[in-house]
Amino acid sequence: MASQAWVAERAIPLLKKKPSMGPKALQEALQDKYKIQINYQIVVYGRQRAADKLFGKWDDSFDWLYRFKAEVEMRSPGSILEIDTETMEDKVHFKRFFYCFKAAIDGFRYDCRPYISIDSTTLNGLWNEHLPVAQALDGHNWMYPLAFGFFDSETKENWTWFMEQLSKAIGPMDKLVVCTDACKGLEVAVAKVFPNCE
Repeated sequence: MASQAWVAERAIPLLKKKPSMGPKALQEALQDKYKIQINYQIVVYGRQRAADKLFGKWDDSFDWLYRFKAEVEMRSPGSILEIDTETMEDKVHFKRFFYCFKAAIDGFRYDCRPYISIDSTTLNGLWNEHLPVAQALDGHNWMYPLAFGFFDSETKENWTWFMEQLSKAIGPMDKLVVCTDACKGLEVAVAKVFPNCE
C-alpha cells in the first residue's frame, strides 16, 4: 500500500545521488529494496513530489530568472540578459529570454571573425519550445558560443526580438556576415536588425 508520500520520502536520497533517475528506474530500485509491488503511476507522482522538494517546483523556476539576472548583472557588468513577459488575465507570463556574457561579447568584438551563425533547436521535456543560439568563429575556425535564448516558436516577432538583443550586445560592426538556414521569420529579422550585413 505504498502511497505517493511514501515513495517521495524514499526517493529523495536516490534522487540526490542521481537526479536524472526516471520513474521506471526508481520503481525498480524501490521494489528491489523493499520487496513490494508499487503502481507505476504512484511512483511517477511520488518522484515528482520528491523532485519538487529537492529542486523546487517547475513553475517557480521562471520567478528565479529575475534573481539570476540581478546576480549576473552584479557579478559580470556589461552582460546582456533580457526577460520578456506578457500579461494575460492579470497574470504575468514568461514569454522569451536572451543571454550574452560580457566576456563572450568582448571575445567576439576583439578576437573573432565578423561572422555569426544563427539557428534554433526544439527543446523536449516539460517546456517544449525553442532554444535560439548565436555562434561565431574564432581565429582557429573553432565555434565560439556568443548568445542563446528561449522563445515559444520561430516567428518573425521572436526572431526580431532575439536579433535586437544580439545587436544590443555586440554593437555596430562595419563588416558582418550572418549565416542562417533561412527559417521562418529569421531572414526578415536579420535584414531588419542588421541591414548592412552580408
